[in-house]
Amino acid sequence: MLDLIDLFALLAAVAVCIWVPIETRKVRGGWTRRRFEGTHAEFIVKYRRELTMIVWTGLIVGLINLALAFATAGDSRQVVKIVSGVVWLAAGAITWVARRQLDESVPV
Repeated sequence: MLDLIDLFALLAAVAVCIWVPIETRKVRGGWTRRRFEGTHAEFIVKYRRELTMIVWTGLIVGLINLALAFATAGDSRQVVKIVSGVVWLAAGAITWVARRQLDESVPV
């Protein structure tokens, strides 16, 4: 049975997979957050740090979920852990690609 925490983690990973490329495209076009005080170049530096944090989070959470899936072999939640781990690894990879695109388009 799917635990509520597993569902939230899976939905968060899917949201990251959708949200990061959209927001990165907007940042490449000159967009900054309303509450940010500073230049666009300063915002890009801050945004790159955020993307780096998401890359590491995706990698760590994905590997932990895969390790837990193989540690609980035969359990009914094993498939959920594998799917969640793969989606978190995909979120990290998508964010890494978005960060590379941001680096290529704007010199920092």
